[in-house]
Amino acid sequence: MKKARARWALSFADLCLLLLGFMIILVARPDGAALAGGLRSAMGDKGTRAEQPAAAWFDSGEAVLNTNGQRFVRDFARGAGGAHIRLTSHGTDDQSARFDGWELAAARLAAVARALQAANVPAANIALSIDGASGGGQRIGLERS
Repeated sequence: MKKARARWALSFADLCLLLLGFMIILVARPDGAALAGGLRSAMGDKGTRAEQPAAAWFDSGEAVLNTNGQRFVRDFARGAGGAHIRLTSHGTDDQSARFDGWELAAARLAAVARALQAANVPAANIALSIDGASGGGQRIGLERS
């Protein structure tokens, strides 16, 4: 009778070791966004996330999408269907002659939102978010859910 009661402890110990291993992987992995994306795809979540430095999509000090940015946003919108898209901005670039860092970050995010609308994504399906960090270079994220 005692052996039957102790079986749950082995299963519980296995679960604890698996969780411990998972937590070690989370802490050791430097790119948490890539890990989260991989976990989402492994679980069958259809959400897609992409994040790029703003310098890849915009010329220095400008808020007009370059050819690479237009192509990326158009391709991202093509797979959106009726999904909601969340645009995020992290950090700021150095100010330009026309904009300070905050204005440039906001103008670039608005340019991406306008490009999504031009690619037939309804404005009601687009959410914008700008974090409070300044400096360090701007990164723009798109997440489809």
